[in-house]
Amino acid sequence: MQKINRNKIRFWLIEALVIFLPFSAWLVSLTGRPEISLIRDILVFSLFLVSLFEFKIDNFKKPLPIIILVYIFVILLSYFWVQASTAQWFRGAKFSITPMLLMLTLITSKLEKKEIRIIVKTIIGTSLIVIVLAILELLGFKLPTVSVLSGAGALESINLVGALKINRLASVLAGPNALGLYLLVIISILLGWREEIKHYKPILFFSALILILTFSRSAWIGLIVLLLYLAIFKYKLSFVKISYLFILLVVLVSGIFYLSKKSQTLSQIFNHGLSTDMRLEQYNRIIKEKFEIGLLGRGAGAAGPSTQNRLDNGPNRWTENTYLDIFEEFGLIGVMLFISIILLILKESVKNRQSNFGRVAVLLIPSMMIAGFFINFYTGQVAVYCFFLAGGLSFERTQR
Repeated sequence: MQKINRNKIRFWLIEALVIFLPFSAWLVSLTGRPEISLIRDILVFSLFLVSLFEFKIDNFKKPLPIIILVYIFVILLSYFWVQASTAQWFRGAKFSITPMLLMLTLITSKLEKKEIRIIVKTIIGTSLIVIVLAILELLGFKLPTVSVLSGAGALESINLVGALKINRLASVLAGPNALGLYLLVIISILLGWREEIKHYKPILFFSALILILTFSRSAWIGLIVLLLYLAIFKYKLSFVKISYLFILLVVLVSGIFYLSKKSQTLSQIFNHGLSTDMRLEQYNRIIKEKFEIGLLGRGAGAAGPSTQNRLDNGPNRWTENTYLDIFEEFGLIGVMLFISIILLILKESVKNRQSNFGRVAVLLIPSMMIAGFFINFYTGQVAVYCFFLAGGLSFERTQR
């Protein structure tokens, strides 16, 4: 197979992936066939296999690909101590490994500049469909999320803010949190590619508006971090001004916290009923069981989002904190490897911040990292794939 053919196949596989991702949860819910989500995995594995022909020893001179491979190895090795059935382990391993394979493929292969531009246009075009559907949902019109075929794990038709009768927008994604995280990625791409995207401002406005109306607290926090980070870089703020901004933010958060104690409505908006208390319970559980979890964790599929609707009817161990969930699954070793991967992507994107995807990654990574303390950004999966896609493409500028 000639090199040019492999390049084209890789390009079309990425195109198919970015189109499928936002609609995968909706299709699974409508049909009641969870195996539809395997399309995503097949696309990524196919992309990896096509790119395998071009893997070179030189690609592994930098630490990032090596750490990704070690992390994947730890995940696979967890089969020997996993506290879940084989089927559940496979499900959890697939959750964790596939996005890493996407990242590994992107940083060790090349795409043409024009292909990257087309991929960006496809991402934005697909997001427009999601945004329009969210606007229709806001106006009272909504595509059905369930059918007579839907079964366990079907999407909620209505998502409310705590006990309030306020709808949280979800469009056709796997809930409001999934939509909020996805739009965080889209906003970063719009800002990073603003010079090459026509009419990016109205798309940016509606993306931010719908993100706010998801009432996803983690996505709100991510958006605030993104905007602060953008302001620091755009206006080249001094350390003193950054300190003032930080103090202002602390005062604002403290004020909101105080008012939420006085107002039932604000309490529901910022606490989502018992959601905050339930998360704190999970944090306390992790602290109590930290030595049981130890260096290696409970194994793939024994904690995190993959424990929703478990295949083996085991316990749902989900803190909604990315790092604590990974710690419980893969132990201290696993979470340190994961954090190292994210920090190395950030380091590379800072070096390449003059490029479009370099700017995207510089904005997106800190906002997602902070949001990850309040939600597992594997939630709904579309955001984490787009996150690693953006991170991987930020390396493309160094390969020309």
